[in-house]
Amino acid sequence: METTETLRADVWIIGSGAAGLMAAIKAKLAGADVAVVGKSGPGKGTSTTFAVGALAGPWDGLSEEDYKERVLTAGRGLNETEMVDIAAAEAGARFQDLIDWGMTTKSAPGVFMALPKGDPGDKVPVWGREIVHTLVAKAEEVGVRFINNLVVRSIAAGEDGVCLSAYGARQRQWFELRGGAVILAAGGAGALFLHHDNPKRIGGDAHTLAYEAGCVMQDMEFVQFYPVAIAEPGKQIFLIEPEGADLGHLSNAVGEDILDKYDITVRPAATHARDALSQALFKEIEEHDGAVYIDLTHVTKEEWCANPISATKWAYLDANFNAWKQKLRVAPVAHFSGGGARTDAHGATNIPGLYAAGEATGGMHGANRMGGNALTECLVFGQRAGLAATEFAKDKDKGSKAAAPAPLPSAGAPQEDADDLRAELCQIMWQYGGIRRDAAGLATGLEKVRAIAAQAARIRGVNEPRKLEKFLETQLAAGAAELIIQAASRREESRGTHARADFPAADDKKWRGHLKVVRQADGPNWWFDALAEDEDGIQAAE
Repeated sequence: METTETLRADVWIIGSGAAGLMAAIKAKLAGADVAVVGKSGPGKGTSTTFAVGALAGPWDGLSEEDYKERVLTAGRGLNETEMVDIAAAEAGARFQDLIDWGMTTKSAPGVFMALPKGDPGDKVPVWGREIVHTLVAKAEEVGVRFINNLVVRSIAAGEDGVCLSAYGARQRQWFELRGGAVILAAGGAGALFLHHDNPKRIGGDAHTLAYEAGCVMQDMEFVQFYPVAIAEPGKQIFLIEPEGADLGHLSNAVGEDILDKYDITVRPAATHARDALSQALFKEIEEHDGAVYIDLTHVTKEEWCANPISATKWAYLDANFNAWKQKLRVAPVAHFSGGGARTDAHGATNIPGLYAAGEATGGMHGANRMGGNALTECLVFGQRAGLAATEFAKDKDKGSKAAAPAPLPSAGAPQEDADDLRAELCQIMWQYGGIRRDAAGLATGLEKVRAIAAQAARIRGVNEPRKLEKFLETQLAAGAAELIIQAASRREESRGTHARADFPAADDKKWRGHLKVVRQADGPNWWFDALAEDEDGIQAAE
């Protein structure tokens, strides 16, 4: 498959959510020629757009030490402590950036919130859109270029710069994107699972691109599920805010209080015990044929609206779910990827010229992410990656000497439909690689995922642009799915978001550390980096 057009920039950024946009702005302000490439328009189809809009941090009276303690507690002993320290030190400055750039906000101790303009009424309230609007407007103001409607399929990076191979169905052609450096900020892999709250095209692109480019990957087994989502038959998935969920009463079909039954005492439970609550709800749903409920009928409007983000949901919940007059079925949904490319404090991977930020990376959150910390990570490390990539790209002549990615293999003509393959992949990941795992199920899941990957590689003779694009995205999705299942099969304990039915307890002696993998000529090379404690009790890699 020949490329038909070459585009150039000093710094290429893949993804236009919070991490990519912050990286783009800071890189441009530092003097780089910056181009952001995305599957759709700027900010559209990103997890930032659909985010709650609440960012955690040492803000409005919460100290840095208290913030760090919360993050480390949520991470179940596996957080990269240097990253947590950086987030604590720099979050406030990044929040101030958003204020300076015109975003409407509201604060509470430890929480920085984006507020939507106007009353959404009974329409779906989308809060993260305010963050995207603010960042896109600033990016356009400073001169960031946006290259839309492309799927990046492969990356070659090194000391001479970078070269990306990308396909545009609308343009009906391939592109070669050359530059001094590239920042992977294309999000996580939540849409790999049957039940999720991510945009449908967030299927692990960044993870597969990083792995295939030679990056060290870590913590891929940790996939976070948000516990309290309305799951009424025939209705769209809708998240209940942690504070709102605490106001309600969670029960199973026989009326047992789920928080009491599983001894979940921290509040808000959906913020500080997302892993335990998701696993409890999943178990109850299996045992009671999906009949797990939240009862909000006793909650007053005044109580509910005390939280400004919850307040924007009152009319929607009333009009679409009759939430204040009946119990509602709830279920956990795939929400966030805790693993990804391993980076240093400035977003650099082990591959020169290749940087990563946000949900494309692994490290800061350890075994479980504290609620509100995803966007904080995006802003803090998006800036750092933007500045570091700009420095690397100097004197690289926009990648004119960089090697091009190897041609994609095409194992033959298609035998199956790409949409069918993707739907099957999502079912497999939910059934075998989801909230609760065991050795037999993971082995079955891995075999099935590899079969899908083999079928997705069969693109010989595919000339219909949209069909080819779907096969390329399915290849990326299958690659990420395989990494997740392989990692989950290796960690023989339960910790944070990773729950093994056959190894139900955490095992610090054997598993307090990070599973890592890097691609080699003969396949994946996996290893385990244990964590030790120094004299002050701080974790460090051995």
